[in-house]
Amino acid sequence: MITMNKSYKILVIAGGFSDEREVSLRSGKNVYEAILRLGYSNTEFMDLDSPEKLSEIVKCRKEIDLAVLLTHGTFGEDGCLQGFLELAQIPYTGSEVLTSAIAMNKVRTKEVLAAHNLPLLKTYLAKDVYQSGADIDGEIIFKPSVGGSSVGISKFNSVTEFKAFVDERSDLKLELDKYLIEKFIRGVEVTTSIIESTADRIKQNGKHCKVLTKEGRNFISLPILELRPKKEFYDYEAKYTEGMTEFVLPAAIEPELEAKIHDYALEAFYRLGCKAAARVDFMIDGKTRQPYILEVNTLPGMTNTSDLPAQAKAAGIGYDELVEMIVSAAKTSS
Repeated sequence: MITMNKSYKILVIAGGFSDEREVSLRSGKNVYEAILRLGYSNTEFMDLDSPEKLSEIVKCRKEIDLAVLLTHGTFGEDGCLQGFLELAQIPYTGSEVLTSAIAMNKVRTKEVLAAHNLPLLKTYLAKDVYQSGADIDGEIIFKPSVGGSSVGISKFNSVTEFKAFVDERSDLKLELDKYLIEKFIRGVEVTTSIIESTADRIKQNGKHCKVLTKEGRNFISLPILELRPKKEFYDYEAKYTEGMTEFVLPAAIEPELEAKIHDYALEAFYRLGCKAAARVDFMIDGKTRQPYILEVNTLPGMTNTSDLPAQAKAAGIGYDELVEMIVSAAKTSS
């Protein structure tokens, strides 16, 4: 963890070039305002809306004590921006290059988690399913292997319906290697967020939290949030349209299942090498009550309706305190 000084020059970076740009800007502006409230008056906000902005960062790199990242999606969350900051020797918040790159790719994430026997849904490459078929009965979920914010997710009643959809989209046929397929499970979608903290804050963790201390690092798994979309599944519209999803916090699940999800989330965070904060999404099978990890998000949203701030609040951690915890866990320069 970095030792912060109120005189530090902080640059909050948001925006970027991905489909999640607007969400990123909302997150970034909220965090920027929180940092000012915390007393870091030498703080600036940057909308990373063009590659030329990177040149500006390089020019003043020796003046920047910390970059606070709220960039979601491609180039901002996948290790690219993190690698740039490593080269510029600017400390930054969030996970490091390799972890960011792996977590951004759902297939690679599952390979790492599978090696540690964490519960996962079987994943198929969409290109393989389209070309040779797969033994998948019933409904399926079609999603990008890279990306977040539930962008680009579709549901099909069968593999046959999926193939017919692709046949009508010649542009999509060329992009199938960028998508994956999972069997659609009817159940309960939940998410929990992990934050790093100090030993003193760990002792104050609230109800419905779980704590893990490993190798001198302290992690809190915050109260689990249950998502009840008004639509059949939790897509982009359900996620960001007010009234389209009911949020239950803490989740209405049995205590044994709650403990199991906390354990899985903490293990996923640790095994992927996440830093500062991350969100782990799960689907609970409605029949077997088995939870499956869907994905890990290494730069969670910080908007007024984002999961992480809501979960932190349920644990007795206010927005500004949450921001300070993320900032304090920043990656120091190499």
